[in-house]
Amino acid sequence: MYQVRTQKAAVEFFWIGGQQLNNSYDRYPEFEVEAYPGFPEKELVYWEHNFLWSLNQYEHLDKPLVVWDVIAALMAFKQSSPKYVEHILNKWLVSYLGSQLGLSTAKILSHASRFLSNITSRQLHLLNIISRRLVLTKLKADKINSKQQNLEGLCDAEEELPLWMELLLSSERELRERLVGFSFSVVLSLVSHSLTNYCKFGYWHPVGLAQMEQWVSLNHDHLQDHLKLLASEVGKLDKSRLSSRCEYAAEEHCSYCSASVPFESTEAAFCRGVKCDDGVGQSHKLGRCAVSMQVCPTTPLWFCVCCQRWASKLAPHTLFTMSKYPSDIKSSTDSSTLEVFTIPFCPFCGILLQRLQPEFLLSASPV
Repeated sequence: MYQVRTQKAAVEFFWIGGQQLNNSYDRYPEFEVEAYPGFPEKELVYWEHNFLWSLNQYEHLDKPLVVWDVIAALMAFKQSSPKYVEHILNKWLVSYLGSQLGLSTAKILSHASRFLSNITSRQLHLLNIISRRLVLTKLKADKINSKQQNLEGLCDAEEELPLWMELLLSSERELRERLVGFSFSVVLSLVSHSLTNYCKFGYWHPVGLAQMEQWVSLNHDHLQDHLKLLASEVGKLDKSRLSSRCEYAAEEHCSYCSASVPFESTEAAFCRGVKCDDGVGQSHKLGRCAVSMQVCPTTPLWFCVCCQRWASKLAPHTLFTMSKYPSDIKSSTDSSTLEVFTIPFCPFCGILLQRLQPEFLLSASPV
């Protein structure tokens, strides 16, 4: 049933995409139809208008982030006219970042990271989806996540790929900073007793504080000063008192052999293993939760089909509604904003997470 609905949406978008949906026809001065041979000028302008209009509609939080029809149409154009898709993406990025039209793609992408803290979480999510499912489709998701993807073989054909990769990683780091900063603020408010009735059932509780502290320590030079200040305040708290109020586990253990698991990456972990009779150690690779950064149980609850990450905990609703990186994130930790968000959304893509199923039961799942 879900596939039927998405296929219908794609057909409808392809059907109306090149049609004029308003009474005015404005030829954009920077639009050069000669650069896209084989397509009528008016039809291309209508497609461009409808693409940008559709993407802008997702800024409304009441509209689910299901963009498969738009991505499919852009992918179709990318096969025959990649410059046209590049033109649309440039206009879309400029509308987000507020820079001038006419700049090259390289200049737009190289300056984009400076503005990420000033745009909404929904815009960051949409940027991440487009980066992964439209621009970086030739790259494997797990390699992108672990920053191990080799771009040398692709740079000759698409020289902007490294810039898109850098923008994607910066956008995801911005979202993680918002999540970690919000978690730290909740803990500080909880310890200071400024949150009343917080322990009642139905409120979101921060999990993985020890791992978040380690992540801040590993990335200290690349984080915003406000997050560093919050981390220093959390570091001064009495850990025994902290453990009584929220889940705090500095030491993690392997689900298979009970060996200790050091924190070295937000994506995966390797236990220290146990030595066999022949003296050779065996180490297990474990996944980490995209929300808490803790080691996932042997069967994680949720999976994102876009970024290919696992999650065993749900992110707070506030993460998805932030208009920008808050200068005073403590002000957003009142009890009214901490109600449990029962709908499982990916903290990095903003799309609905899926239950883990055997591969033979999975079908193609659009974003």
